Amino acid sequence: MSTFAVFGMILDVAKTEAREKTAGTRKNPKAPAASSRSLRPNGWSWSPSAPRRSWGTIRQLSPLFDAPQYAEQFIELARKTLRCRDMRIRAKAVLVGAKGKPIINPKTKAPTVGFTEWPPKLDSQAA
Repeated sequence: MSTFAVFGMILDVAKTEAREKTAGTRKNPKAPAASSRSLRPNGWSWSPSAPRRSWGTIRQLSPLFDAPQYAEQFIELARKTLRCRDMRIRAKAVLVGAKGKPIINPKTKAPTVGFTEWPPKLDSQAA
């Protein structure tokens, strides 16, 4: 069962998200309802500060892996070839609440499964 994935942010993904979120036209409130002014008259005009606004979102970057060492190899390769940040491994697991009990979906009565940090922090380990 594939349970490990790499989460983080890559500059190319940030640029793509910024392009999708940037409006291509701006409505003129004084003009008739059907008119709008294009913000990109000569192709794509994109501000260099746009990816900085999008650098805050962490996304799943890799497919699911069977073992954490494959995720580590993905991180090493990404760091060598791309501009990236906050690369971390997360594993699929049953999500637990503040008291340590599993979160139960009220509709299906099944435990909620999501991604948690890897390696898991064990409170019972001696320092």
